[in-house]
Amino acid sequence: MEKTRSGKEKFAIGFMVVWIVFWAAGMLIVIYGLVRSLLSGNLTAAGFMGIWLVAAGFGLAMGMRKLVELLRNGRTAPKGARNHDWNDGTDV
Repeated sequence: MEKTRSGKEKFAIGFMVVWIVFWAAGMLIVIYGLVRSLLSGNLTAAGFMGIWLVAAGFGLAMGMRKLVELLRNGRTAPKGARNHDWNDGTDV
């Protein structure tokens, strides 16, 4: 039987969906500006927008990853869960 999600989980999932949509829309606006600045020959602005798009791409990827975690588990992993000491005695 499918587990029902709590209101807190539904809110977190909804927030991440809205955040990803707005983030992607912002990236599309910057892509439009990047093309316009390249066509007009403004390389300084194009360089800045290119760097911003790379950083925003990482942010979008992290947001999508968090959304997948929310959809699978209903919550994200705590920060301490990412810092394991993998000394389990299997070293050669």
